[in-house]
Amino acid sequence: MSGQPREIERKYIIARPSGSELSAIDGAVRTDIVQTYLSVPENGAKRRVRKRGTRESGWVYTYTEKTDVAFGERIEIEREIDEEEYLTLLAETSPDRMPIVKSRYVFVYDGQTFELDIYSFSSELAVLEIELDDIGQEVRLPDFLEVISDVTGDRRYDNSSLAAVQRLVMPETE
Repeated sequence: MSGQPREIERKYIIARPSGSELSAIDGAVRTDIVQTYLSVPENGAKRRVRKRGTRESGWVYTYTEKTDVAFGERIEIEREIDEEEYLTLLAETSPDRMPIVKSRYVFVYDGQTFELDIYSFSSELAVLEIELDDIGQEVRLPDFLEVISDVTGDRRYDNSSLAAVQRLVMPETE
């Protein structure tokens, strides 16, 4: 598995910021995302297609396969596709998953780049992610967001799981 592209990230459930709070995030760039999960092949990889952009700027389409390898770490193979291939792949949509519709705000805080996902199906919670070079790397969470819990490795918060249930739940506290 060495040499494979890896995605290492931490994930947090946060209180969903209001529209004015989102507008106040310095330098945040917003994009709209429709993420559709495809049926799972024999190797167990999670497959998806994604439409990302805005009506004004246009759309970019990608195909992605992810395979879990360790806590907070996956092998991720992603390639850009054209709209025609995107539409063709939609025929392979997993019957037990609904498309995820979300707005993503990407911003830099204290020298670290964060992705804040606002889901269409949750009015109270949102997800904050950061990609890292190492799972043990220090994360300096934005002080203007209400972080509820670190949910790294909790499969309930994988987008593929959210596509099945279309809801964010408050993490259980210990």
